[in-house]
Amino acid sequence: MLPFVFFIASVLGSVASDEKSTTEFEPPQILKEDQDFWYAQGKEDLLRALNRQLNLNTAKNVIFFLGDGMGVSTVTAARIHAGQKLGQTGEEHYLSFEKFPNLGLLKTYNVDKQVADSAGSATAYLTGVKGRYGTLGLDVSAPYNICRSDLGTTPNVDSVIKWAQDAGKATGFVTTTRVTHATPAGLYAHTANRDWECDSQVPLANRHECKDIARQLIEDEPGRNIKIILGGGRQVFEAANDNGTAKWPCKRGDNLDLIEAWKADKTKRNKSHLFLENREGLLNANLDDTDFILGLFSVNHIPYELDRTDDAKIGEMTPGIEDMTEKAIRFLQKKSDKGFFLLVEGGRIDHAHHKNNALLALEEAVAMHRAVSIAERLTDSKDTLILVTADHSHTFNINGYPVRGNKITGVSGTGDNGYNYTTLSYSSGPGFWNNVNNQTTDPTKPWLDASTLDIHNKTYRQLSQIPAYDALHGGEDVAVYATGPMSHLFHGVHEQSYVAHVVGHAACMGPYATVCEVIKPEAQSSGISTSVSQVLTFLMALLSSAILKY
Repeated sequence: MLPFVFFIASVLGSVASDEKSTTEFEPPQILKEDQDFWYAQGKEDLLRALNRQLNLNTAKNVIFFLGDGMGVSTVTAARIHAGQKLGQTGEEHYLSFEKFPNLGLLKTYNVDKQVADSAGSATAYLTGVKGRYGTLGLDVSAPYNICRSDLGTTPNVDSVIKWAQDAGKATGFVTTTRVTHATPAGLYAHTANRDWECDSQVPLANRHECKDIARQLIEDEPGRNIKIILGGGRQVFEAANDNGTAKWPCKRGDNLDLIEAWKADKTKRNKSHLFLENREGLLNANLDDTDFILGLFSVNHIPYELDRTDDAKIGEMTPGIEDMTEKAIRFLQKKSDKGFFLLVEGGRIDHAHHKNNALLALEEAVAMHRAVSIAERLTDSKDTLILVTADHSHTFNINGYPVRGNKITGVSGTGDNGYNYTTLSYSSGPGFWNNVNNQTTDPTKPWLDASTLDIHNKTYRQLSQIPAYDALHGGEDVAVYATGPMSHLFHGVHEQSYVAHVVGHAACMGPYATVCEVIKPEAQSSGISTSVSQVLTFLMALLSSAILKY
């Protein structure tokens, strides 16, 4: 009888309200969330904040997670999606990194663009210097898409991976994209165009003076010194053949086999090495008997997480971000007593958003959340700084007034025209064409009714307002979540380039290599400060400033 009363009450309440009614009824468990529930939760959260201790240790290890295109709306939707997969309503859930004690916001613009691309933003958060749209490892003095060899190395800026190598740390990166794609290339490449991944994409007249990204990874520092490299993009490392993909025309035209060149370099240096091609090889790799690992598990990008889990053959052939993260951490932990630096990119969040495939994007984000959990389990927050952030956002929206627990990929409500719409949508992208109503001349019904479409299918493309082959990036700030040594330095709104400075300062490397020579104040609750610790903190800041000047 009681559920029936609640049902009637909810119906009458929606009729009396000006809000649109939703497609599902509210879950009964929300009735337990009364004032006592929220007061208890608020006090618990407040107590954690009051007792939070600042970690002033030096970061022996740094693990940098980058969710490509993982704006705040993506994090929110992924949180709900992950919770619903566990049988919860979803909104109350937390992703692993959302439990980190410190966070801030990052301004993502490039020096020449209001909305960033992944190359210019990678330069910012990996080198501490903002660059131009489409360029990698170069400051503003280098123009986009023009090979300026006459500038020499003047515009070049070193990344945190070079700083880490100079500090004696073992280094590596993991990506679900090509290993020459924008984010990982920001670690090791200096190029005027992020698309110069192979020699055939460099202007013909400049190929002798501007080296392609793949060659920089294999031949130059810091690329050739990276201990473990795991991802996709094998196509640009082999001599031109018929095994490439028409969707990615970048193929070698110089007949070089860079995989063999990588092996030869390691042999010449008397270093043991291992080249991996599939998931089985990665899982069975002997981490003790090799100095360097190169894993290229696909011709192009690593398949989407849902494709890996839905197709056993794909899943057997290609590792996911969790597999690669765990192997990379375990490997690097064995390679230097001075610690390690590891970048982990969930790059296909961005790719799914570009095609308005919200479900694919959310599954990629949830997979990265699980990889972060692995990193937490394998390391100690006393000496390991873990960051999670994004390079930019997407024009990805969570809209309407769906009831609590409504499936995040489901119908949110009904528009003024009587047609249903989904909770998730985009401002731009190819979803425009998948949802446009070509069978009507009624100007109030330009879109198809969402309830008539297969909206929970991974191939479904959510509605977009602006038709585009690829969805455009979003320009709002992105969040950075941090735990471990000096993670409290993320505390407000920062320039994206600030990230590299925190990493360098926390690990005492790069321009902050001598910071560790200053005695650090003792750990304390974040809300309490002593005069001694204030003075020491001021001295550290003063020293850092002096170092940067000279």
